[in-house]
Amino acid sequence: MKIVNILGGLGNQMFQYALYLALREKFKNEVVKVDRSCFKGYPLHNGFELDKIFQVDCEFANWKDLVRVSYPYLNYRCWQIGKCFLPRRKTMCIEPKNMDLKQDIFDIQHDCFYDGYWQHEEYFKDIRSVILKAFTFPFLKDKNLEIWKVVQKSNSASIHVRRGDYLNHPYYKDICELDYYHKAIQYLRDVVSPNVFLVFSNDTEWCRNHLQSLLNDVQVIYVDWNTGSNSYIDMQLMSGCKYNIIANSSFSWWGAWLNTNEDKIVIAPKKWMNIELKVDPICTSWKRI
Repeated sequence: MKIVNILGGLGNQMFQYALYLALREKFKNEVVKVDRSCFKGYPLHNGFELDKIFQVDCEFANWKDLVRVSYPYLNYRCWQIGKCFLPRRKTMCIEPKNMDLKQDIFDIQHDCFYDGYWQHEEYFKDIRSVILKAFTFPFLKDKNLEIWKVVQKSNSASIHVRRGDYLNHPYYKDICELDYYHKAIQYLRDVVSPNVFLVFSNDTEWCRNHLQSLLNDVQVIYVDWNTGSNSYIDMQLMSGCKYNIIANSSFSWWGAWLNTNEDKIVIAPKKWMNIELKVDPICTSWKRI
């Protein structure tokens, strides 16, 4: 039996579910399940979202399954404490803190509990078609459908600016600064000349004040109406653009990765976090600025 722990915001959940699908593909004769028990009491984001957005095809682990390979945590707080104080069992595969790739992750023949974010396409790039099918978004309607039609018929680019919780976070702050966005926008304008830019942010006013000067002669749409449980629609619209400027965020990472334009250009920051990482999520075909 293999069990993948799922926790975090939508982008992180998608990475974990992608690993689940890769494990299920590899271990066809084994039972592979998902554990979502840590969402009980989880104070961040919108809870477990995958089954609210996508046609999730998985079996959820129960407490007997968890006793077999890990610990049956009652809630998020118990999981936090357990990670610090309970001994690691031989059946537990924990992602390294420096996000180094676990090269043997698909060689584990015994029962295993996978606990981590697994933020790298190396874990699932060989089943891209499976992932794309799994992450098929619901049909758009109303205002979002009109925006989708615009980006599909134009030379469109998305810009994701994440501020708010990132401004003072020691891991993420001071990476995607104004200079990064200026260089990224100018690069796209020099190379492919987008005629429509979609801007996604939790601080639209800042974007209007600091990015508009570079975008005065093209159409700019500030997408600021998809909130709460509808936030995923921003990712959906990002994926429909021909080009993507992402933040150091798993949310816009998926918006770019799900972009199926054969000639897409994805621009990403040179570093992902303010800690030393052996590898980071940025794909080799993407351009770092």
